[in-house]
Amino acid sequence: MLIELAMQAGLDPKKVAATKGGEYSARCPACPDGGSDRFRIWPNQDRGGRYWCRRCSIQGNSIQFCRDFLGMTFKEAVDQVGEPFPTHGFSHKPIHIETIHLPGRSWQGKAEEFCESSHQRLLIDHEAIVFLKSKYGWTIDTIHRYRIGWNPEKRFQYRSEWGLDEPEKKLCLPRGPVIADIVSGKVFKLKIRDLDWVQGDPYGKYKQIPGGSNRTSIFGFRTNQVALVVESEFDAMLLVQEIGEFCTCVGLGGATKKPDLETFEWLQKRTRVLYCLDCDEAGREQYDYWRSSFLNLRAWPAETRKSPADSFILDGVNLKKWFEAGIQYWEGK
Repeated sequence: MLIELAMQAGLDPKKVAATKGGEYSARCPACPDGGSDRFRIWPNQDRGGRYWCRRCSIQGNSIQFCRDFLGMTFKEAVDQVGEPFPTHGFSHKPIHIETIHLPGRSWQGKAEEFCESSHQRLLIDHEAIVFLKSKYGWTIDTIHRYRIGWNPEKRFQYRSEWGLDEPEKKLCLPRGPVIADIVSGKVFKLKIRDLDWVQGDPYGKYKQIPGGSNRTSIFGFRTNQVALVVESEFDAMLLVQEIGEFCTCVGLGGATKKPDLETFEWLQKRTRVLYCLDCDEAGREQYDYWRSSFLNLRAWPAETRKSPADSFILDGVNLKKWFEAGIQYWEGK
């Protein structure tokens, strides 16, 4: 399949080795100078083949090739190639699911205090609101709805203030937007996007305050029969904002995170689950788990960028139309 697609894109792949069931080389359609043989194709890998450039490192499967070099939308590529990612069998049992733990009373009291104070701090900081609108696409209504906050500077507090073990040690509250997982008015989890994070930092850019729950965050009405699964809680709030009341979004908090048992069972009962993790290597690697665990799940990546939020913020993609197209496309299959 990928050899035929490469020829359709104007490439002239030549077989150079028997590696991985056959390896072909061609010029790279992504590199400015192209080269002559840096673009490698393995037509028998993955579903329909995989490609990789030794110079610019662009890579992907046949679906991604159609999008990168043939100008196809995701649904056009699926119609051309078939199921977007391979799976290795199906399971009806939960896999790698942790028992939910809930925060202690002291932690919850401190978390609610911090959540409210940071929220009020954001409401009086016009520059911060403008920044969040441009960076994450949130409106003032979404900021109010989810009690989004703002921590204007990095600070440290003793763990004892949060009712945590090792009370003599301190925990870090980085500078940045604050989001909370709130259920029935109670804060169960707090996360801050560290605006001082730089590439190579051993700690992630999203800092979850220790002591909170490990429950999966769900945004929107749980009664909806279609759910979207995305990597970031930040993106999940934007999707609910733009799509409206018919959108229920699961924000995993990372590509490798798995749903807790309650969320797992809830997802299995939906009529359709749209898999919207970032369209990158990490998102593709996790698809096997999700498609094997949920027979009602189908891939529906962003239209123009690696995530739906990026498509909206950078390219102005109408997320409501994108969502409706995903439902219509997969319900018709």
